[in-house]
Amino acid sequence: MSNIIKPTAQSKWARVKDALKEGLDHKKANVLDVLMENTRRDFVARAQSSSGMLMENASGAAVSTGNIATLNKVILPIMRRVMPNVIANEIIGVQPMPGPVAQIVSMRYVYGTTSVGAGTTAGEEMLTPLHIRDIAASYSGNEVAATPAGGPTAQLEGVPGNAVKLTVLKQLVQAKGRRLSARWTVEAKADSMNQYGIDLENEMLAGVATHMTVEVDQEILRHLRSLPATPTAANTFSQASVAGQPTSVVDEFAALAVLINRQANNVATRTRMGKANWAVVSPTALTILESARASAFARTTEGQWEAPTNNKYVGMLNNSLKLYVDTYADDATPVLVGFKGDSEAAVALVYAPYIPLTSSGTVIDPNTFEEVTSFSTRYSIVDFTNTQTSLGNSADFLGLVGINAANLSFL
Repeated sequence: MSNIIKPTAQSKWARVKDALKEGLDHKKANVLDVLMENTRRDFVARAQSSSGMLMENASGAAVSTGNIATLNKVILPIMRRVMPNVIANEIIGVQPMPGPVAQIVSMRYVYGTTSVGAGTTAGEEMLTPLHIRDIAASYSGNEVAATPAGGPTAQLEGVPGNAVKLTVLKQLVQAKGRRLSARWTVEAKADSMNQYGIDLENEMLAGVATHMTVEVDQEILRHLRSLPATPTAANTFSQASVAGQPTSVVDEFAALAVLINRQANNVATRTRMGKANWAVVSPTALTILESARASAFARTTEGQWEAPTNNKYVGMLNNSLKLYVDTYADDATPVLVGFKGDSEAAVALVYAPYIPLTSSGTVIDPNTFEEVTSFSTRYSIVDFTNTQTSLGNSADFLGLVGINAANLSFL
């Protein structure tokens, strides 16, 4: 038990990690490093439970051989392709979990001093995202809420001023999981390789893993869409109700960009950090925006980034929002806009992966003599439902623009 991994294996593992992280920015490389270590520990634990040892070169009959082959040939390449490119990296926070139970960090700015004159109580959140009147406009000045202004120099001279605090809060989360399996016959595997040169096992493993990743990506988008208030008639694009004197459908389409801009600026009003800087649209909404008059919409240019989950970056909307298309969304799916700050805590949602992808290895079903494998992923998705646990409610960072699909016309 004391020699689970040889020193040479450790050095090889370090080289593998360095190679897989090459070309990634610092943040994505750190996330991938933690997840690869989690995955390696998971495989070690599986191998120990089966044979008591994880060896770099095992006999053909050893269970760990299939595990290591799957790790090297399938798991790690898929992790390198998928994890840096999932939409979570672009629109929400990513905080990898070091274990099945972990703490997710969030922050909020609070008043550190109780001031009767300014109307503040120590511990209350600063820059509250409700209304401008709720901000203690006199906290740093004369501390007179009725007539807020700067205080006399003599009054402030020689005093440090009222305190401002940044509170770091921790939220306990537990990993949940997804699992899929695949099976094939030995004959089908041999025929596919001999006749078509297709490694059926690798193809099946990659297909199962990709589908599971798509489900996680879609779960994140559904969760985000469930947080803001349902779009009202005033926040819904209805082509038949466009005001003004449009002369063609492309003029009418411009109204959608206006509504998106409105929601983006509402996000800035609520968060006090900035207007929405990303949007996720359906293929139908993308068609509308691409066809709108250039005077109202800065046309998107085809982007280079495309996730394996088929959520694609397609350019910039009005030179301020990164635009992504969810190719699984239908015509009536509302446009989702949101803000992501520089900090992983200044986000609407946190995706906390633990084991992004692992496999049971390939085994033989004793009843059918088919080869069977199982894939699983473990992760958590965390939102913030009140300002006591974040810079603001998760919904404050988000907005929806409805699409009235019933009266859409493209001619």
